[in-house]
Amino acid sequence: MVSSETAKLGIIKRAKNPQTPPIIRYKDVRPVVCSFLADDHRSLKILTDAEESFVQKKDDPTLSDLRQDDARNSIAVIHALQGMGNRLGAYTFNLAPHSQPKLSIAGVDVSVRADLLVRMPIKGVEHAGAAMLRMTQDDAATDAAKAKRKDMGTYVATMVRKHIDQNLTPNVPVSNRLCLSLDIQHGEVFPAPDANARRMNDLDAACRFIAAVWDSI
Repeated sequence: MVSSETAKLGIIKRAKNPQTPPIIRYKDVRPVVCSFLADDHRSLKILTDAEESFVQKKDDPTLSDLRQDDARNSIAVIHALQGMGNRLGAYTFNLAPHSQPKLSIAGVDVSVRADLLVRMPIKGVEHAGAAMLRMTQDDAATDAAKAKRKDMGTYVATMVRKHIDQNLTPNVPVSNRLCLSLDIQHGEVFPAPDANARRMNDLDAACRFIAAVWDSI
């Protein structure tokens, strides 16, 4: 959604011919983040126990360099999460279902998985949403980089809203304010915008483009 036209073709080509990565980045810390946020008391012991395990892994000579590096990055995620207390305190999180259908957009099946379900009263009425975790090492602090991160986060949150409407169907009203992209390392919470028709249309257009070029890639 935020890439150049040339880069988009490369992304589609890699999606059509995927290579198995040596490791899945942040695989071990993701459930830690979810368990902590879904815990009624937000017990720090969940994070400190996990950090102790990652500290051991980052210096374990029997592990590959990639796994040691992932352990170091996982520790950074835990520290960043601890600094987000004020940003996340108003939300009630619950673990999302492990199995979730793919999101169908303009004939393209998109792998979207909510990490957490979100609840919060709005004007005295319980509302629902969902959250996806975004974990990245990008630490560029330029205005352009910040704007791109916000744009990416807002598109993810908009996709979360589409995913809820199509696949999760909670039994209370859904609010865009509770459809979230959580950018952990940067301490950012990006909700789906209330006026999101343009972004919804952008996602539809992108998937129509993918469908049109898929067989020719």
